[in-house]
Amino acid sequence: MNRYDFPKVDLHLHLDGSVNPKSAYEMAKERKLLIADVPFEQFRKGMVLEEEIESLYDYLKKFDVPTAILQDTEALERVSFELVLHLADLGLCYAEIRFAPQLHTKKGCTQREIVESVIRGAKRAMQQKTTIQVGILLCTMTLMTVEQNQKENLETVELAKEFLGQGVVGLDMAGAEGIVPLIKRKPLFSRAKELNIPFTIHAGEVECAENVKTAIEFGARRIGHGHHCIDDANVLRLVLETKTPLEICITSNIQCKNQPSYEAHPIKLLYEMGAAVTMNTDNMVLSNVTLDSEYAIAQKVYGFTRLDLITLNENSIRASFLSEAEKADYLNRMKSYR
Repeated sequence: MNRYDFPKVDLHLHLDGSVNPKSAYEMAKERKLLIADVPFEQFRKGMVLEEEIESLYDYLKKFDVPTAILQDTEALERVSFELVLHLADLGLCYAEIRFAPQLHTKKGCTQREIVESVIRGAKRAMQQKTTIQVGILLCTMTLMTVEQNQKENLETVELAKEFLGQGVVGLDMAGAEGIVPLIKRKPLFSRAKELNIPFTIHAGEVECAENVKTAIEFGARRIGHGHHCIDDANVLRLVLETKTPLEICITSNIQCKNQPSYEAHPIKLLYEMGAAVTMNTDNMVLSNVTLDSEYAIAQKVYGFTRLDLITLNENSIRASFLSEAEKADYLNRMKSYR
């Protein structure tokens, strides 16, 4: 159900965290990944967060089920197609969907084949639903050491350049923040800058304000989450002065214990300070949210008005990796809803 009449934008949306559970169940059975006749509701609990957890690391474990399924091009094309159709039905006009190709190579697919399949699914859906436009972000991953997946990360960067403008719009770095100091990833993003690939970086999600500063210094055009920038006056000043957009995902921040409660989340304070705040879902299925449900929380808990929500979407358009001409077109469309 679409509760809001204005066009909506989601810039921080993980493909593998937004897989339709019924489709996942069907694909798991087809691929003989269920060791017993597991009932659907039991299977669904492995994908959707409905109980309280301890930290981001427990949250990330919920990706195990969809990742196990999404190991072939047919599955990846299907979930990409279905997600874009669903987003269109929810009233989104633009979304940037991110995923890490290296996580889907366990059964022999190459990163290139995986990227091509996700692009195919998204393009097919956009042909069917002309009200939505989608860009793909390729995620590099932070694992236990830099060396563990350095080759794979560099391959992802090169593929982002190859497919830039052909469905891919930029890069990201995802994973459990804090395991490896972000500064050690500088060569990766130096290469991305050299290739003129726009990128965002997960930073400041888990009390690492300094990572936000590092990401901006790397050349990140946006910060994934970034809400902990408010913990450090110097980092906050940098965010405000550079007008670096923040990809805020309220509910997932609470679920992961990255903020103690909805009431304690600094989104409204950051917005009132003039930060380029955007509102996003992170993982629609895993977190059991939509943009509409996040907007409802924003209105009830923080007092955001309808006009504020429109402003957040305008922030998202400006922060997107669309061309300047495309941004201008979307922003012009938004004027009629003010």
